[in-house]
Amino acid sequence: MWRMWCRGRWGRARGTIVFSAAFAIVVAGGPFDASAGGAVPAVRTVLAPGTLDSPGAVAVDSAGDVFVADTGHCRVAVIAGGNGRRYGVTLRTGRAVTIAGGHCGGTGSFGHPTGLAVDATGDVYVAEANEQRVKVIEPSGVVANVAGTGAAGDGSDGGVASAAQLDEPTGVAVDHSGDLFIADTANCKVRVVPAASGSVLGHPVVRDRIYTVAGTGVCGSAGQGGPIGGAQLFDPVAVAIDFAGDLLVADRGDQSVLLATASGGTYYGTAVAAGDIGVVAGGTGSYGPYLADGLSATGVGAELNDVRDIVLGPSGALVMTDGFMHVIRVVPAQSGPLFGRAMTAGDLYTVAGALPVQTAVGAGDGTRWVLTRMGTPSGVAVTKAGAVVYSDASAGAVVRIG
Repeated sequence: MWRMWCRGRWGRARGTIVFSAAFAIVVAGGPFDASAGGAVPAVRTVLAPGTLDSPGAVAVDSAGDVFVADTGHCRVAVIAGGNGRRYGVTLRTGRAVTIAGGHCGGTGSFGHPTGLAVDATGDVYVAEANEQRVKVIEPSGVVANVAGTGAAGDGSDGGVASAAQLDEPTGVAVDHSGDLFIADTANCKVRVVPAASGSVLGHPVVRDRIYTVAGTGVCGSAGQGGPIGGAQLFDPVAVAIDFAGDLLVADRGDQSVLLATASGGTYYGTAVAAGDIGVVAGGTGSYGPYLADGLSATGVGAELNDVRDIVLGPSGALVMTDGFMHVIRVVPAQSGPLFGRAMTAGDLYTVAGALPVQTAVGAGDGTRWVLTRMGTPSGVAVTKAGAVVYSDASAGAVVRIG
């Protein structure tokens, strides 16, 4: 049900947004306006304005290719980082081309892509929330079903992944071992399809079968801060895996990001015991405006109102999009300079978008734009060099910062 992310339960679609500020490069769709002053950045429009329709996730591979889930057009596109032939098409540097889909409905249609992940071999995993399945696009151009039957449902743990039921799988991630993690949103679970038999987050697994690694199947917040197996999730929409194999979950229904670990330690300033799952960002469980920046990521001022996607930067920083608040926020894993600012590990900062400021009238009644204006930031990725790439669902654009 990808449409509900844009117009239904989570809000309504907005009109075209005009971007204005230094360092923002529109790389796909959308208009640009530098009238706000400051340095005029280089602007490169790869896809004509209006070409994208409610773009969802974005992903970046090691070659610099930018993949885009063009949700409303039922396709996956790539903006090539270099020349070559991959995914059954010819790629040219800086040019955008469809690698799967392109029409909605009918025999052979691709479905509405919402989540993307690229592994080390170039396989592109695609979550189709509306179609209840996850597919893979291989570098050869072959498209295959990985998980889900196309019918909404639950269960099938331990069974073959392609024969299992999912319910609104919205986001995907792949770890360094090739294990595929799925945000099974309406089932309030995170599932895994392992690349090899062994153990994932302390759970014994067999290759190409599917298992629940987080969430009980009951939507809620009970058990968070305790053992992974007994903790509820509330509409998980995106997942990420850190370098140690720990699982991060964007829990949209509870306005938070959680971390599950098999080893235990301190993450983003929060202690999480081995085998437990804990909140590392947000967690107030209520909607509210940002009144300050640079506070504890789990404190009372750490509002995450509409977390849509999460990704880890090269230094391990947790980067998040918040659609309702028109903002991209970050929690650094270590103190020091990040995105041109001095940051403290475990605090929550605005990287780009709307930052409420205090005026003469009162607290939080003004807005300052950091780097760029944005409409509804949805997907987010970070390049090896630390540049942020995000999709703006309401503007129909993909933007690069840095």
